[in-house]
Amino acid sequence: MRTWDEMTGVQKYLRTTLIGGVLVALPIFLLVNLFLWLLGWLNNALRPLSRFYINMFDLAPWLGDTLAILTALAGCFALGVMMAMPAGHRAFTWLEAHTLQRLPGYNPIKEIVGYLGRDDKNPFSQPVLVSIAENTRMVGFLTDEDGEHCTVFVPTGPNPTTGLVMHLRRHQLEVLPASSTEAMKTILACGAGAQQILRRDRTAPVSGD
Repeated sequence: MRTWDEMTGVQKYLRTTLIGGVLVALPIFLLVNLFLWLLGWLNNALRPLSRFYINMFDLAPWLGDTLAILTALAGCFALGVMMAMPAGHRAFTWLEAHTLQRLPGYNPIKEIVGYLGRDDKNPFSQPVLVSIAENTRMVGFLTDEDGEHCTVFVPTGPNPTTGLVMHLRRHQLEVLPASSTEAMKTILACGAGAQQILRRDRTAPVSGD
């Protein structure tokens, strides 16, 4: 008969192994589900075009869906080529000003999508320490700057999709000696691991453009 210590060791091993397996499987599960959701959304959006191909050419459903996706990608590529040409860019700008920009909500959505598509400024590329009071600092990300004026997004943990947008002076910020991934991990972990980062050298100033 096993002793109490042996049974406790087995239970601990099983619990640790199960938790380890869940931590490995969960990101894969979420990624697969996200991919399936995007695929389903795209399939629904392109269903009229897919049905047109299926009925017109008597195709199998999967082939009609594939052709619809390829057609959408080809359309996006053609639009990109047109926008790269001065005449095409002027024509689209005129059309946009007289139609799309008059629709409520179009301009904010365009600004958000355009900001995410920029290569020169990733809103989470520069982690900083924000001094909000004496001996009180918060981890944030420098999102915009103009001279001595800076805008910082301070996420809340463990859900970094919400937070505060703070407008500060440059002297209130310190460069956090960590990558954006490291900084985001500490937020997701409710601060766990932050002290290891804070012990690093923080002499580098927040650079201005």
